Amino acid sequence: MLKILHLADVHLDTVFGSRSERVRQRLRENIRDAFVQAIDIAIGDRVDAVVIAGDLFDGELLSFTTEKLILDQVQRLADAHIPGFYATGNHDPASMRARLASSEWPDGFHVFRSGTPERVDIRASSGELRGVIVGAGHETNRVSENLAAGFPAAGGEVPHVGLLHTMVTSAASEQLHDRYAPCDVQDLRRTGYDYWALGHVHTRQQVDEEANAWYSGNVGGRNPRETGPRGALMAHVERGKPAVTEFVSLASVEWRHVVVGDLGGVEDASVLESTVRAQLESTRGESSARDWILILDLEGPCPMEPDLRDPDRRLELEEILAESLPALAVELRTSRLLTPYDADSYRGQPHLLGETLALLAELRESEDLLPQTAPEPLAHRSGQGEGRAAYLKSLLDGLDHELVRRLLVEAGR
Repeated sequence: MLKILHLADVHLDTVFGSRSERVRQRLRENIRDAFVQAIDIAIGDRVDAVVIAGDLFDGELLSFTTEKLILDQVQRLADAHIPGFYATGNHDPASMRARLASSEWPDGFHVFRSGTPERVDIRASSGELRGVIVGAGHETNRVSENLAAGFPAAGGEVPHVGLLHTMVTSAASEQLHDRYAPCDVQDLRRTGYDYWALGHVHTRQQVDEEANAWYSGNVGGRNPRETGPRGALMAHVERGKPAVTEFVSLASVEWRHVVVGDLGGVEDASVLESTVRAQLESTRGESSARDWILILDLEGPCPMEPDLRDPDRRLELEEILAESLPALAVELRTSRLLTPYDADSYRGQPHLLGETLALLAELRESEDLLPQTAPEPLAHRSGQGEGRAAYLKSLLDGLDHELVRRLLVEAGR
């Protein structure tokens, strides 16, 4: 059996350009610390190999400090007599002119730079063959070929591990990533490998049970879509048996997305804080993170809606919440926020607002009127049949509140 630590998409030196300098620095530290912690775990658990499935760093941004960090950690593996295997990805391709591309790597650390798959043996100190790693790398930053199709079939009695940075077209969240080196599960199944260590998709998942194919996900969230714990996979691999994996948490900073409702009684910052705090506690769960970046989706009627929609006031509230919760940063999203007007009290009244609310009600109830009144580009985009009707009706959701808000605000009420 082989015990392997599977890393991918470390993305050292990510810029995090849309954040404040303080937050950017902490997020960069998070990724560096996660990489060092992964090497600590590999050495402490005496794994048989460490595999890195591409995008170890963002090449065009590589700093001298990060270059030294990578080489120091790789040397620690070599000193512990643990072999390392690294397949280049689209962010760190072999063609890159970054200094690290031509660096001297320690003995026992193998870099797969070619798109042609290469076999490397894992041997015990006695020389006994323990397993086989087959890997291929990205030669450029825009590989469009199916690299997985060229991997040879497994043979013999020892475990075989495939190492590749690829887009498996059936993977969850694949739509969030560019289609570099795309393949499908049949390409992976065909080889008969006992474990596929994949990179590129940042969502941790088993891609296919029959192929023993896994994405470890990235070691730290890079944006608000990449929420929750992030880290690596510890894989126990035997020939001819399903691999057994265990998630290893590495990120000390987590992005967390929370929907906050029941805001009808929220009239000032202190009540907003207590409401958010209660919501966070009820959804916290288990996590090893020390810092949080909170994305709070505020929804429903709220007396503070005008303040929360004002960019300067919202920024002030975000800073207050970040300090009091506490959190590394807070982002308030207000697209689903409503002014607490009672639309029903204006229905049936002989004025513009009452007549418009009546028209909206008629549009919802009529099978024919809504498609007739929809603008041509919108009607065409919505398709045909029941799907079209449901789509057009969905556009009316919340419109009663928005209509009341806009007309009353314009009227100065």
